[in-house]
Amino acid sequence: MRFFLFIVFFLSISVLGSAQNQIGLIPQINTDFKISDSWKVNAKTEGRQVFLQNPYPDDMNQRQFERLDLEFVATKKLAGQDALGAGYLIRRSKRSFTHRFIQQYSITQKLVGSRLAHRFRTDQTLEKDKSMQFRLRYRLSWEKALNGQEVDAKEFYLKLNNEYLGILQKAEANLEIRGLASLGYNFSDRDQIETGIDYRLEKVLDPLPVHKLFLNVGFYHSF
Repeated sequence: MRFFLFIVFFLSISVLGSAQNQIGLIPQINTDFKISDSWKVNAKTEGRQVFLQNPYPDDMNQRQFERLDLEFVATKKLAGQDALGAGYLIRRSKRSFTHRFIQQYSITQKLVGSRLAHRFRTDQTLEKDKSMQFRLRYRLSWEKALNGQEVDAKEFYLKLNNEYLGILQKAEANLEIRGLASLGYNFSDRDQIETGIDYRLEKVLDPLPVHKLFLNVGFYHSF
């Protein structure tokens, strides 16, 4: 626990000390709808509230509700724990809408006392008065039971995510790196809650990268 608090403190100081930064909150609600033994649909609602940012926006107000996302992804289970999916995201931000089309492939491996997941995703983003943006993403996730070999009801678990995003827009390429460390609580097979620190390093190839740090709070429910 002390090590986790040290990491939070270190990241906060690093982000505040950078030339371009944001600190805020990302709340989200995830719901899974099982269509059949091999098909399911995930619906996610996610917001982003910014509390501190540098440089200041044009209105000189650091605090702002930056965006609201609604995402749907349908997946089909393949052999083993593999799954193929496609989806759509709509975002409301700065009085305009953004549309994103998603394709993904995921692999899940069950280990002793933990679970490892790989997700490969591509997406295409359409935004008013901007060129189409293309992204290639890879995310590695590790989930570990904190009591015993499996996550049972009314038990805690640890989840770590590391994601890399290659971005191409108007013949200009860039890179983004994300890291998430969260603590989850399993109410039942259908309901979980997770909270953790979400760190993002954006525009890695620019002279002044952007550092972002969020408190991520998510609720998960399966129908």
